[in-house]
Amino acid sequence: MFRDTLQFVHSTRPPTTDVRVFDSLTRRFLGTEFTFRVVGSSHYVSAPAYDFYELSSCEPVAADDVASVRLDAAQVSTDSSGAEEDAATASTRRLTYETDALQCETLVERRPLATFPDDASFDLAYWFDDDAVTTIDLRPAGYETYHTYPEFDLALYTRTVFESVPRATDVADRLSTVDRRSSRSSTD
Repeated sequence: MFRDTLQFVHSTRPPTTDVRVFDSLTRRFLGTEFTFRVVGSSHYVSAPAYDFYELSSCEPVAADDVASVRLDAAQVSTDSSGAEEDAATASTRRLTYETDALQCETLVERRPLATFPDDASFDLAYWFDDDAVTTIDLRPAGYETYHTYPEFDLALYTRTVFESVPRATDVADRLSTVDRRSSRSSTD
C-alpha cells in the first residue's frame, strides 16, 4: 500500500512517534548541536537548545499542527496560501515555524523524479531501493533534503532556512536566567 502524503511537523518537543533511524549526523550548527537523521518514514532534525524538532513522515503523525503534502498530485503550480487542499497539492509550498529561540522557513517543491541529482554528494543519504532515497545536505543557513518516490515519479525537495538565530551566547544567557530563577528557594 502506497502512502500518498508526507507530513511535516515542527514542535518545541521531540515527536511522540517512534522513528527508525537509518543514518544520522550530529554537527555544531548555528551555535549549537543539531542532529540530522534519515528515518524509515523520511527525516527528523533536532536542536534541543533551540527547542527545535522537525519530523517529516509518510506515516501518520499524532501532532497538533501537521502540514501535509500530497505525493500523488499532478506537477502543477498553485498558490500555497489558499485552502488546505490547494496547499497540499501545490508544486511549491512554504512552511514557517518560530520559537523563542529561532525562526525557520521550509520551502517544499514537487519535482519530477528525473530531476533528482543521483550523482551528487550529500551529508546523509539512505537508499531504500533503486530509486527511493532520502538525503540531507547541510548549508550555511540551513539544510536541504530530497525524498524520492518512484511510484509517483516524484522528487520532493525541501530547503529549510533559518531566518533569525540568536547568537549562541544569547541562548546561553536565556538558559542561565531560567536556571537562576529555578534554583531560588521556595521561601524567597
